[in-house]
Amino acid sequence: MTDKLTHHHLVAEEINDEHGRALLLTQQDGIEEPHSVLVHPWQLRAVCQQFGIIASDQQAAKTIATLQRRMQGLRARIDAITDWMTQHSDHRHADLTYEVTQLQALQDLASEWCAEFEETEQPLDKPSGFSMGNPQATHEEKSEKPTAGQLAFHV
Repeated sequence: MTDKLTHHHLVAEEINDEHGRALLLTQQDGIEEPHSVLVHPWQLRAVCQQFGIIASDQQAAKTIATLQRRMQGLRARIDAITDWMTQHSDHRHADLTYEVTQLQALQDLASEWCAEFEETEQPLDKPSGFSMGNPQATHEEKSEKPTAGQLAFHV
């Protein structure tokens, strides 16, 4: 790691003095003497957070929670349309192979993206969709739901 950064007329250097680690910011303004200020890294971080240059931990947590909620909502909608396609679509009279394949891919992506969210935040009434490994489904429920192969078969 380098301990000096030059960006246009600003030079930032990491130094250690009798008070510990600090950053020396020096900026040349025309032909006059350069202006310097010595700041602790935490001071610089606080200034950047105050003016929105970097997110504070509280802001980051709020953003993460919002994104998790949106991803879970998207996954719920994907699961709902997948469930509708398996239960109510006209797969006996139309070739829906492409649509089913795309829904399976979307469902797989949504499940992967939401896999690491806390278990308590996931919706409990999630439709099973194309998942044939639902241990709570009875044999009749499993046989009523068409598989992707069954959906591809049409008359």
